[in-house]
Amino acid sequence: MELEKKFTEELYKRYQQTQRCLLPKEKYFGIIDELKQLQPQAKKTSRQYKLLARYEVLQCGHMEKLIKKRTTPEDSPIFFVTIEDTFDIIKTAHIATGHGGRDRMLKELEKKFANVLRESVELFKSFCKVCQEKTKRKRTK
Repeated sequence: MELEKKFTEELYKRYQQTQRCLLPKEKYFGIIDELKQLQPQAKKTSRQYKLLARYEVLQCGHMEKLIKKRTTPEDSPIFFVTIEDTFDIIKTAHIATGHGGRDRMLKELEKKFANVLRESVELFKSFCKVCQEKTKRKRTK
């Protein structure tokens, strides 16, 4: 649990520097609310057009998720992730790839998630004790 807290704090620090891809929960749910409130016939601002071009809201049971805009409804959804959920998602991909490297994890994550950054994956790998042991063994040979 402490690793998750450190990881999330580090992501927030990086979010403060560049607010491009990482989404805190407040911003994530703010975008969902903004998309839901858009009226089809109403005049839209350039920001609203940008949101409509980039995002969709997907209803999953009683929850609403932010996904990347699909070209056809049959396409599988690619989800956006909040900073708070990033640790669990990267951890799942990391274990699924057998403590795989950065590129293997990114390839796995790109299938389902839109905004998981290479920096986030590298940060996660720096916290993984098993991966640290692997690199130490390689260096001593």
